[in-house]
Amino acid sequence: MVRFGLSVAIAGMCACHHSEPASSTANPIAGRWQAEIPGPGGLQQCVMEIGDIGQLAYGDSCPMPLTGQQATVTTVPNGAYAPNLYVTGKDSGTFMIMGGSGITGMVGAFRVEGSKHLETRTAPAADIEWTRSSSQAPMRSAAAGRVLPGQVQWPVRGVPAIAQRALAYVRAKWLPDAFLTSIQMELTTALANAQSPAGAVLMQFNFYSPGQQQTLTFMPNSPASELMPGSSADPNDQRAMPANFMDLPDAVAKLRAKGLRGKEIKSVHIENYGRGSYAGSIGLFGPEWVIDSALDERGAVLAELPDRGGDARISGAEEEAGDESQAGSGINVKIAGLRNNEGQVYCWLFTSGQDFPSNSQGNAASTAGTITNRRAECDFESEDPGSYAILVFHDEGSTHTLELNPNGTPREGVGLSNNPNISGAVPGYDAAMFTYRSGPLKLTINMQYTASAQSVTAGSNGGASLTGFAFVGSSVTAQGRRANLPARTKIYPPGSRITGTDGCPTNRYNTDGMIVAVIDYQGRPTAGSVAVTRHPASGGQFDNAPYYLDLDPGRTLQFLGPIFENGSYDVHLQYDYSLGRGKTAAAATFVLARNCPPTR
Repeated sequence: MVRFGLSVAIAGMCACHHSEPASSTANPIAGRWQAEIPGPGGLQQCVMEIGDIGQLAYGDSCPMPLTGQQATVTTVPNGAYAPNLYVTGKDSGTFMIMGGSGITGMVGAFRVEGSKHLETRTAPAADIEWTRSSSQAPMRSAAAGRVLPGQVQWPVRGVPAIAQRALAYVRAKWLPDAFLTSIQMELTTALANAQSPAGAVLMQFNFYSPGQQQTLTFMPNSPASELMPGSSADPNDQRAMPANFMDLPDAVAKLRAKGLRGKEIKSVHIENYGRGSYAGSIGLFGPEWVIDSALDERGAVLAELPDRGGDARISGAEEEAGDESQAGSGINVKIAGLRNNEGQVYCWLFTSGQDFPSNSQGNAASTAGTITNRRAECDFESEDPGSYAILVFHDEGSTHTLELNPNGTPREGVGLSNNPNISGAVPGYDAAMFTYRSGPLKLTINMQYTASAQSVTAGSNGGASLTGFAFVGSSVTAQGRRANLPARTKIYPPGSRITGTDGCPTNRYNTDGMIVAVIDYQGRPTAGSVAVTRHPASGGQFDNAPYYLDLDPGRTLQFLGPIFENGSYDVHLQYDYSLGRGKTAAAATFVLARNCPPTR
């Protein structure tokens, strides 16, 4: 439907050019014509005017691409310009349009009926019927002129209000779902659409339609073309400007207070920048003014309202500081309020609310800090400009994971950037979100302990431990959970490297030399699981699968399978799921580097 409307609009535009056959001594279609042409909001009343020598102009009420266009039309009383559209015996001739953005080179057929009716055709079945108008009102409604005054200050004042008028105009003329993406202004000696005491000003607005995934540039009062459709664009790179933002003179004043020296502002640009954007060495994120002075200084000012502290940066000042200032770039986090020096502090840097706060997918950048005198620090270096949220937790039990109860309350100390209150469940991403642009940023996060965050230490995390590993025969493993370790069986402690012929099978059936994990547990009966990861992961009958078991007070043997291949193995024990995700014992590792002889 949109494409059909556009083709009809183009046909209407071409009709305007068919003022009369060139062979006439008096142009039979000179004058003012009107027709209803489909536009984004339905049928629109379009007015065109054709002069005696082929001057062509369209009114502001016409849909795109006719709006405000001026061009020249040439006609012939035959089908020379558009032989595929010309109908012999029906049409009066054909035409060609020269000039006008998006319509130059357009050809079509036309038919004149008396002095009051004109029909044009630029495609099969795309006829437009025009009626001669007797109106003497000004040809142009000057609607675009009301968007941008012909005389302005420099730097331009009242930009947010101008932007709102531009948005309303473009939605009426182009597509109703359009939104403003950026504004560009500069002093110029060439094409301009406003005048100021400092000289001519060129001001243009850029828009995007998510429905059509197309861009458009709007230049009010342009002597050329006001509305210039662009090409398709990446939807992920199109961000709408806010309805209200800091005015340009206020942004310039903030930069001057920051040290901007140039008296003359050369050019300005405002855009809602995405993550990782830069203007020279200045990191940008969100709605920001980027302002260049005549001294080749460049500054950026956060335009978001309410203004977050007048964030203004000047690239010249940063560059004068040299490499020393860049070396300190990144986010430094100081963690205060730790209740003891046990374990360590983990810091997670989130770029969105996805997987917040658990980080179960491991998407957040992670680092750990050592606790000294109940304080710790974490550093995130070379981060792109963008919005972030930081979560820190006190890993007293060395589980390396954030432990949460089923109701979302933390089972250990937790802190968030912006330091929102954590009296119950951990607040969402938005509560912790902050903006980082460039350079060094220092944050302090206070650790908070809820009632469910019981004090634990690495040696008392529920009374379970992976004591070590042993090699047994099938007579032991066949007993399942009732198995006992035979007397004088050697237990290899975690971290052992097992070499030589230790634990090797001695018969061709491989019914001995089977490895078991030795687990000691004190507490009420509970469920548990043992997960084993092998490096390298290939080879043998080992599946990297978890083993599920029931834990009773005392010693439990967990058969780990017929693992005879050399390699490095990581073993993790989880148990006691009564409070949520379960407790985790300290991880254990062992290495098999044996040289087992062939069995018979």
